Amino acid sequence: MIIKIVCAGQNDFSSLYKKDDNEFIIAVDGGIKAVKEKKLIADLLIGDFDSCSLSEDEYRNNYLKKMTFNARKDYSDLELALQECEKNSHDDVDEILIYNATGIRLDHFYANILLLEKYSNLKAKIIDKNNCIFIINKNENFFKNEYKYISFFALESDTIISLNGFSYDLSDYNLNINDPLCLSNEILKNSIATIKINNKKVLVIRSN
Repeated sequence: MIIKIVCAGQNDFSSLYKKDDNEFIIAVDGGIKAVKEKKLIADLLIGDFDSCSLSEDEYRNNYLKKMTFNARKDYSDLELALQECEKNSHDDVDEILIYNATGIRLDHFYANILLLEKYSNLKAKIIDKNNCIFIINKNENFFKNEYKYISFFALESDTIISLNGFSYDLSDYNLNINDPLCLSNEILKNSIATIKINNKKVLVIRSN
């Protein structure tokens, strides 16, 4: 199963969406507008609906289940969606993709990065037209794809990383939380690039 979470930010979902037979769509608040534009039906609609520009009559045929929360709450609407993913997590969930979570509101964007770390057990990814953002905490292989650049940022102290197969390789480097050394690296052509880390959380951003 692929869970696709559609938020209410700048709409890249419409251009990025590709149907999967085993998808489960969660519309977050005003994200139901992007779902409606694609003439899709969300399996779950969740939020306080303070950013939804549609009336309920306009989108009532575009979801199967709705969960409504008070606007005065301790969690963002995206976090509520991630909590539902965590609550109902099953072994058959292969991937969680979060759309429309970047955009022009930097405060929301930063909060969403923090949510990737907070719910890193879900292995979710934030994607837009230019970026794919996710967290790893173990050795990984990377391949050259549509993203030219790849950057790594430590999220925990005493993060030791080694890079091989990149334009800039490293060996047992202590990457501090405030160290931007691993910005804008590139995977070598026809190479399997490998990162080795000591079980610490690392933020990965692949960009065009």
